[in-house]
Amino acid sequence: MTDINSYLTKLSKQLSIGKEEREEIDKSIDFLKGKIWEKYRDKLLTVDVFGSYDRRTELPQSVDKNSDVDILVIFKSNDFQPSTILKHLYEFADNQYSKSNVMTDHPTVVIELKKIRFEIIPAYWETYFLSDDELKIPAPRNKELKWITTDPAKLKNDLMDKNKKEDEMIIPLIKLIKYFNTLQGKPYESHLIERFAISRRYPEKQLQDYFFKFIENLDTDGQNEEQKIFIEEMKNRKENLIALEKRNLVEYIEQELQKFLPLISV
Repeated sequence: MTDINSYLTKLSKQLSIGKEEREEIDKSIDFLKGKIWEKYRDKLLTVDVFGSYDRRTELPQSVDKNSDVDILVIFKSNDFQPSTILKHLYEFADNQYSKSNVMTDHPTVVIELKKIRFEIIPAYWETYFLSDDELKIPAPRNKELKWITTDPAKLKNDLMDKNKKEDEMIIPLIKLIKYFNTLQGKPYESHLIERFAISRRYPEKQLQDYFFKFIENLDTDGQNEEQKIFIEEMKNRKENLIALEKRNLVEYIEQELQKFLPLISV
């Protein structure tokens, strides 16, 4: 028999990539970064890993088959339109990984390897005279602009600061919510879950309290139908768990949790 906190803590650990798998992914990252430098050395400022893998909020590929590693290729200038840069990056990736599935998925170039999906994103720094420089990446096709501003460093710093302040509870919390989001067909983009988790206030107790507080703060106003279903499901499950806990029906708690957050088979 398992209490709610023990179950959520166990599951959050299962949702972390193991040391050996991370080392293998890191080797692939180093190889890819090295080949990008060989190809574009004179035109590059830096090649960085960012996104959920860099922030340690990613899910294992066994849980999320679309789990990816984002590679930010920062050029010295924007000599070409996004479509042209993406074409060049696609040709590079297709040549380098001829036996892998390579595709353009605007605004990224995707390399699908056995262990992980890499997304290569071109970028450049827009320099302003009287304001801070801005990092630009290609805009999605549904945007009128060619380039949009992004700030991955800020999100990472905010997350690390919040996680430290909250006794290392935020990253496990995010993994749990992302897991349920994946099981529900991803009604929410990953970064939105992270930003919401960072912005909330929590009791300084255990993972169960953080999980319930996150759910308590969810609001269906302005959400689409899939997102409303996601929120209502989470709130209903929370109420069921609280009722079982109050009645001391410990034998049913794990059954209820398994219905919407099943443990990972290992």
